[in-house]
Amino acid sequence: MLNGNLSGKTVVITGAGSGIGLATAYLAAERGAHVVLTDRTEDRIKEAAEEIGTGASYRVLDVTDSDAIDDVMGSIGTIDHLFTPAAGITMAPFTELSEEQVRDFFETKWWGQYRCVMAALPHIPKETGSITLTSGYLYRKIELNCFAFAAVNGAVEATVKSLAIELAPLRVNAIAPGPVDTHAHRMSTDEHRAFREAVSAQLPAGRPGTAEELAHSVLYLMENTFTTGITLDVDGGKR
Repeated sequence: MLNGNLSGKTVVITGAGSGIGLATAYLAAERGAHVVLTDRTEDRIKEAAEEIGTGASYRVLDVTDSDAIDDVMGSIGTIDHLFTPAAGITMAPFTELSEEQVRDFFETKWWGQYRCVMAALPHIPKETGSITLTSGYLYRKIELNCFAFAAVNGAVEATVKSLAIELAPLRVNAIAPGPVDTHAHRMSTDEHRAFREAVSAQLPAGRPGTAEELAHSVLYLMENTFTTGITLDVDGGKR
């Protein structure tokens, strides 16, 4: 049966201090969920949890720290839905990337998600729960200087297909965001304008995506109980 809302459910989100994670926290709370925001930076998730109100709590969490992840996931109780968008950025030509850089990217984006799934798994109801991982368009839709993204995202998508079978009936999916306008605060006005113009020229949608649009897709994967084993492209028609 399709559950049209998340009322009374507990949703745990990593990397919830900004971007897609933060937008998902707000939207899930609007749908009636209790959201647990986690991030390495306490100030941002504390502020967000206070703004959301009684439907939210927070935990400080570094997804590279296995012991901390075990402690946090074990402290929550039942976890109905887990979403793991915590990641990073590593872009350079293959020949200019050090092994350490590639390993560090895997450490955060793949191993971080792996650790969170392993720690949360005993607390997620198999019949009704879900796990949503984060991949990205830079795997099946390759661009120059994105080897690290392609390799990590490919590993994430393979993980989804495997776990959807191995952990069934627990549902496991992923989103693959395209260019999303979530880093304006890190750019000058000119850099942000150039980013938007470049992305807009590339995409059939004619603009970058928003964190709120990605959050909507994450909630679809949580709520639609007949969807598992997929990576959902939310990328403005990126080719």
